[in-house]
Amino acid sequence: MRIALYGPFMFELAAGLRENPSNDVRLFLDEETMPRSLLAEPQIHDSGFVRIGPWATRRAILRPTGAPITRALAEFDVALVTELGPIFAQHAETEYFFVPTGWDLTCGPFPIRSRSSRHRGLGDLSAAVVAIRLRSGIRAASGIWGAPFMPFERAVERLGCVLSADLPQPIDTSVFTPQVEPEETTCGSAGITIFHPARMMFTPDPFLVETGQWKGNDILLRGFADAVDQGVDSRLVLLDRGGSPDQESARRLIQELGMNDLVEWLSSGTSAGFTWRELADLYRSSDLVVDEFGGWFGLVALEGASCGKPVLNHVAADVMALMHPDGHPFLQAQTAQDVRDVIALLTDTDRREAIGDASRQWVLEHHDRRVVARRCESMLAALGLA
Repeated sequence: MRIALYGPFMFELAAGLRENPSNDVRLFLDEETMPRSLLAEPQIHDSGFVRIGPWATRRAILRPTGAPITRALAEFDVALVTELGPIFAQHAETEYFFVPTGWDLTCGPFPIRSRSSRHRGLGDLSAAVVAIRLRSGIRAASGIWGAPFMPFERAVERLGCVLSADLPQPIDTSVFTPQVEPEETTCGSAGITIFHPARMMFTPDPFLVETGQWKGNDILLRGFADAVDQGVDSRLVLLDRGGSPDQESARRLIQELGMNDLVEWLSSGTSAGFTWRELADLYRSSDLVVDEFGGWFGLVALEGASCGKPVLNHVAADVMALMHPDGHPFLQAQTAQDVRDVIALLTDTDRREAIGDASRQWVLEHHDRRVVARRCESMLAALGLA
């Protein structure tokens, strides 16, 4: 089967689909919006698998019918697209499915509400034009494959669509692996090292909550301080990264809490950011990985769990029960007190290791890229496309 995929978040799915010799897979990446960290992945440089080009140009968005990416997608039996992909897939005369990653569903189709902390490489092109094209492309898709968390559900309702299926987010579990040698914490401490690589976004903004951008990181900072005040030997490792609107606010809060000496900010030192392998090393050197607290989970949770670490976040219980009726391994917190209690709980090394082992197994069963690729093939086959 000839399968085209569009967008950087489709790399792992494309790699998983490619492992089936019956599939002819191509991944299309826009050269301006592609994360530079992807360049560290060997398969990116295989021209028979990945095609990098100036796909989402202003001219292409204004005239998608004759755009080079539209003609390229037309050569395949089916296309799985993210970000601005629906704009072009709609005109390719091939069946396609929209697999939203966040901004492309909750912000992009709604120009008045499309504030985002991320630069999308659209230059000065009118957000209204992008929104019109994107709305049309999403509505024309054969299906929208996304997790039924609140931001996605509200967005598709506004578009007059529905989430037709949930395709789990795939990761490379051969990169994000548990520690194979005796653990050494990042900060050289005998206590608990907590790693939180997410962007800082905790200002109480209803827009950020509704669109899935709010992360509620301040409860981690306050809960960490409470745990330390109660005598828990712990250190917190954060990433100094661009696109974090509340990073300076976080620094001020840490200072107010008297935690400066126990918090370490790490920087990659390059514009590309950390590679996946560098991030995997950071996960492995921690004792607890903290995701976000908005009611959903992201790559941080999956990568940390895949490395055999306990993961702390807040996910909507009803949605997770629907998606995973047999349960999930994530530790839950909604308040600073909850965070404090979880940190204290994990001072028990045996408990920590048991939760980490269970987390790794859960990711292998549900989010390994090979597992997700086979599920994707089954979904396509059920629709008569394989």
